[in-house]
Amino acid sequence: PVPRCQSNRACQSILVTMTDAVKDAVASSIQEGHFEHIATLLDAAELASANPGVLDDWPHALHMLGHIYDGNLSDARMLWKRIPESAKQNNPELEAVWRLLQFCWNRHYQGIWQALQGFQWSAQLKPLIDAIMLKTRQQLMDLMSSAYATVSPAKVASFCGITEDDAVTACTGQGWTFNALTGMFTVAPKPMSKEHLDGYANLRQIADYMVHLEAD
Repeated sequence: PVPRCQSNRACQSILVTMTDAVKDAVASSIQEGHFEHIATLLDAAELASANPGVLDDWPHALHMLGHIYDGNLSDARMLWKRIPESAKQNNPELEAVWRLLQFCWNRHYQGIWQALQGFQWSAQLKPLIDAIMLKTRQQLMDLMSSAYATVSPAKVASFCGITEDDAVTACTGQGWTFNALTGMFTVAPKPMSKEHLDGYANLRQIADYMVHLEAD
């Protein structure tokens, strides 16, 4: 199931200095689990604002996480550079998002899981954080299905930030078969969808991702 914000009121509480229409649209996107709309809506609102200090009072962490969810890490980095220094001070949650972005940028997967799971996220951001975890985990499972013939539950657990028991469940759900003698799963190759092909470009780039995975 897609994580959702529990109430429209809770979602609204992190939206400031925006028109009511934008607030409603972003809050509805969070509540309904349409996280792919968040960054687009906030980008448009920022560009449309006539206030030169619009980012002084803004849902910075939400905006950055929206870009991370979409895989637009360059846009997230540019947003970080636009955020006033005063807004970055004494803001542990925004700092936690920045750490997450750095791990994502460097494809440091163990760091990504530490950043995602090691911070006490606010109730407003938690649905988006959960969605990022689900999406990242599925992308990594897809990558492993393209790069490995066999893989251990321990390796899957390490890559995906889950326990070995959960890794067994995830592998079984992918249609992978377990060999009790070797303790390894035989990977069922999964054809890459056009979306994944567009995202990873080609097998050479997949190999590059796997280098980062093995480095972790």
